[in-house]
Amino acid sequence: MCGVYLAHMYEVAGAASSASVIELGPGRGTLMRDMRHVWSRLMPGLAAAPLHLVETSPTLRRAQQALLGADSLAAWYDDVDTALAASDGPVFGIANEFFDALPASQRIFEDGAWRHRLVGLQDDHLGFVTGDIAEPHPDLPDRPSDGMVAELCPLATDIITRIAAALVRRGGALLVVDYGRHGNPGDSLQAVCEHQPVDLFAAPGESDLSHWVDFAALERAVLATGARLVGPVPQGRFLMQIGLAARAEQAAQHADPEERRMLLAAIDRLTSPAQMGEVFKVALLLPPGTGTPPGFDGEEA
Repeated sequence: MCGVYLAHMYEVAGAASSASVIELGPGRGTLMRDMRHVWSRLMPGLAAAPLHLVETSPTLRRAQQALLGADSLAAWYDDVDTALAASDGPVFGIANEFFDALPASQRIFEDGAWRHRLVGLQDDHLGFVTGDIAEPHPDLPDRPSDGMVAELCPLATDIITRIAAALVRRGGALLVVDYGRHGNPGDSLQAVCEHQPVDLFAAPGESDLSHWVDFAALERAVLATGARLVGPVPQGRFLMQIGLAARAEQAAQHADPEERRMLLAAIDRLTSPAQMGEVFKVALLLPPGTGTPPGFDGEEA
C-alpha cells in the first residue's frame, strides 16, 4: 500500500526521469523490495529511479543488498545530507520506524524549572538522576507540573528539516510512519531485549531503545522551511482510506484458506486499534501547496 501511495504521489507530481527514491532506516530491505515490485507494474519510471538508502549498520546493509539484488540501482549512505546530495531532482521516499530509533533526551520539571534528566549511578546501579537547569526549548510543554518528564529529539527535527528544505527546492514526497503522537509524548523511552520489553537498565548495550515520535515537533520544523507536514493520522485509518480493504479482498480471491487466514490476521495487526492501527501514525511531508492528499481526511491524531 505504501508503494501504491508513493506511485500515486509520483504521478500527481508529474515527476520526470530525474526523480530519486530515498528510504531512511530500511531494516532488512523488505519494504523497499515490495514497493519496487509494485512500481515495476504500476509506475516503471519510479522503479527505475536511483535508490538512496540511509543505513549505518554494515550487517543491515548486507541484508538489504542481498534482498534488493544487484540491479536495484541502490546506493548506501551514512547520513541524509549525502543521500540528498547524490541527486538533484524530485525525491520520493519513506521513513518507516526510523525517527523512534533516534536518540532522545529527557527533561524533568522540578522546583519550578526544567532540568536535564540524566543517567547516573544510584547505589552502584544505573538509574535516572536529575541534572542542571536546562535551556528553554520550544518543544517542551507550556504548562508543566512538578515531576513531569518531557522528551526531545533534536536529531529528528534536524533530519526532517533537511529533507523538507530539499522538497521545497526539488519537489517530491516522503511518507513518515511511526508510533507517536501529535505533541510531546512525555516519558516514552522503552527497551526491548530478545523481543521482550525490559527495564531500561536491565541489559545496557544489549537492548533496543526507542521512544514515541513527537509529530508536533516535526511539523514545527517542517513549517519553518516552507514545506508542509500533512497529518499525522492513525495508521489503520490511513490504510483503510487508501483502499486496503478492497485490495485485500482482491488478493483473498486467489488465496487458499491458510493464506486467507494469514492475510486477515495481517490486516487486523496493521489496522486494529488494539494492535498497530491507532498507536502507529502516518504523516506526509510535501512541498508548499494546498489540499488534502488521499488518506488524510478527518481530524489529526
